[in-house]
Order: sequence, then structure tokens, then C-alpha cells
Amino acid sequence: MSTYQTEEIMAEGGVRWILSHEEREHLGELLDVDASTFDNLKGNIMNRSRMACKKCGKLSGLDDIVHGAVELGVHTKGLMIYTLVHGPTGGSPAHAVDCSRCSEQFEGVFLWFSPSNWSY
Repeated sequence: MSTYQTEEIMAEGGVRWILSHEEREHLGELLDVDASTFDNLKGNIMNRSRMACKKCGKLSGLDDIVHGAVELGVHTKGLMIYTLVHGPTGGSPAHAVDCSRCSEQFEGVFLWFSPSNWSY
């Protein structure tokens, strides 16, 4: 049984998604960079807890958000790398997120909060 903690409820609001080794590796693959690029990114603050995909069981994560942006061509890979390393310039609009493993859509909408508490 794993004792890895995947999230933390924040006193000031939101849920810190703690970045796993697998997510960091997947981010590197998605953005064509070495995963060590994201060594300083420990997690990010989202509006809700992670969800398990109803189809494959994968927990929702930052890699799913990035996967969707890559697939839809919403942002350049360079912008996403910069944002993950330095933080966003603002909060995000609420949007649907698909599982990057099986393409099943997670229930509800996801958003991250302002840059002041982007990553921990």
C-alpha cells in the first residue's frame, strides 16, 4: 500500500495537488523536455480535489491539463514550460479536463488559482 500523499487541503482555500514523479515525467514527455526542468514544481493549487478516472482509474493531475492544452493547441509548448517553471500570470477559467491515459472526461470543471499561490 502506497503512503504517497497526492493532495493537501489549503487553509486559505483550494487543494494543493502534489506533483508525483510519474506526473513530472509525463509533463517532460508531453512538452519534449527533460523532466528535471520541473524539479522546482512541487505541486499546484486547484479549485477541487483530484478525481479518479471512471474508465482507467488514473488520478486527475497537472499532466492531464497540459495534455489537453497540447492536444487542442491552446498554448505553445514554450509558453506551457515557462508557466510551469515560473507560474501563470493569472488564474484560469474553469474548464473540462480529459484523462491523458484514456481520454475519458473527468466530471465537473477544474481551475487553478492566482499566481501568488500557484506552486508550493
